[in-house]
Amino acid sequence: MNHPLEKLRYLVEKRAKSVLTQTKIPRLDILRVGQPTELFPEIYQPLISLILQGSKRIVIGDQVVDYRAGQSFITSVEVPVIAEVVESSPTSPYLALRLSLDRALVTEILCEMDSPLSLSETRGFCIDQVSEDLADAWYRMIRLSDHPDDIDLIAPLIEREILYRMLRGPQGAVLRQIAGIDDRFFQIRNAITWIRKHYATAFRVEELAATVNMSPSAFHRRFKATVGLSPLQYQKQIRLYEARRLLFTELGGVAAAAVALLVGYESLSQFSREYSRLFGAPPARDIRTLRQDAQGGLSSELYDPAIITGQV
Repeated sequence: MNHPLEKLRYLVEKRAKSVLTQTKIPRLDILRVGQPTELFPEIYQPLISLILQGSKRIVIGDQVVDYRAGQSFITSVEVPVIAEVVESSPTSPYLALRLSLDRALVTEILCEMDSPLSLSETRGFCIDQVSEDLADAWYRMIRLSDHPDDIDLIAPLIEREILYRMLRGPQGAVLRQIAGIDDRFFQIRNAITWIRKHYATAFRVEELAATVNMSPSAFHRRFKATVGLSPLQYQKQIRLYEARRLLFTELGGVAAAAVALLVGYESLSQFSREYSRLFGAPPARDIRTLRQDAQGGLSSELYDPAIITGQV
């Protein structure tokens, strides 16, 4: 067990207690799934996800992305995805690390780097192999869990190393987007922030493009290149995730019609149709199944409330 990735996998497997294990290190979680899953809707926040065992498939808009042990996925924006764990079993579960990204820290490191920055147009997400140096840094980060008194001082240093190495590597272009150095990406991020804040409000793409100082055609093209969805498709998925959250966590006893209105739908039939298309069942049946499965065993590992409501 000399390769850093294998040593890291061993450490992580010992610490993975459930589908979602929060470590003692800020913003660093462990995911463990003991069987393949069906396609499952999620919202990825800006993060780095490193698979240590098994494999996963994610669908972002019309793009299908597969990644497996030894690869990391990074996204610089909040992006709705449909995900499934492909390779996993009770004896060899899917294992992954997830680090939520700190925009201020990425910006600070970029300001200290003296190399020229590539600002070429790129998607808001990508996958790459993890180098031995990066795997070693992740290994040292996880080992800190055994030394809680060292976390406050040493964890930020190792996180800086991880981000620095990624900024220098093939995924650097995506990671740099978070700092807002590329004006075009900064404009798209502002539009994404507006949609997430005003998801229940109808808007015209031309007007939103104008608020971020872009032409409608350039805005539409750049937006879809970044998140894999058009602005209106993005809004629709955010509405549906919020509806699911309300039905499952806060307003479980309220009729779907009321929730549909809250998230911006004027037609209940349209809401039910689009909800079923995304989540695989009408609202009442979907929530009933989620509640039943959330109380089950291995077959319902993914029914953690944070995952159900699209928060991871």
